[in-house]
Amino acid sequence: MVRIEDIDPPRCPPGADSEILRQLEAFGLQWDETVRYQSARHATYQAALDQLVSQGLAYPCSCSRKQWREHAVYPGWCRKAACEPDKPMAWRLRSDLGLSPVVWQDRLFGEQTFDPAQLGDVVLKRKDGLWAYQLAVVVDDADQGISDVVRGHDLLDNTPWQRQLQVALGLPEPRYLHLPLIVAGNGQKLSKQNLAPALPTDDDAARPLLHHALLALDQTPPAELASAPVTDQLAVAIADWDVARLRPDVFRVPPTI
Repeated sequence: MVRIEDIDPPRCPPGADSEILRQLEAFGLQWDETVRYQSARHATYQAALDQLVSQGLAYPCSCSRKQWREHAVYPGWCRKAACEPDKPMAWRLRSDLGLSPVVWQDRLFGEQTFDPAQLGDVVLKRKDGLWAYQLAVVVDDADQGISDVVRGHDLLDNTPWQRQLQVALGLPEPRYLHLPLIVAGNGQKLSKQNLAPALPTDDDAARPLLHHALLALDQTPPAELASAPVTDQLAVAIADWDVARLRPDVFRVPPTI
């Protein structure tokens, strides 16, 4: 399944979704259902927020980041009542009232234990009316029957908030696998924010990149597959995939291409 997480329009330039779909196709990744766009799911997210409000687990907050910038996390000043009720409001999760401690078994990094209250009250809906990642992804993961969440280690500390939301909303808990982050030689994460080059959309360019991605994931694709069609590489990779090969280092530089 493919889900386009386009709940933040300023960060989603026109045509980005089409480019992503072309990139997936170039790497041999096909989807079996209609592509889902989070931008069309406002009513579903609002229903989830309403449920949290009714349980006393979400509250309106007028505070700006500038006001609490001297604190490591948001101090919860609006928990009892909005400090400035005449200003626009965000909605935050009462992390101090949800599931605590949050414990789960990561498939690579082992048992994880967090006190969500020490992470602060995460925003669920922004002041501009846009939905935040934490609530939207939890609702959609459950609605789409996602059994396994595989993502970068930089999102590991998002999991406690998401587990709190899952419990509060009566949603199932998926398995989690957080992967080491690929970084450039200067230590920066490979991302569009750091001007990393985009993935190609043609098969010939994708072939060596797919092979190197498997090597970066500590898998053992035969060297002769590096120039093979992506569908052949994926067939071998799926048959031979072994999470036990992954090394639990957080940062790594990819193999030289």
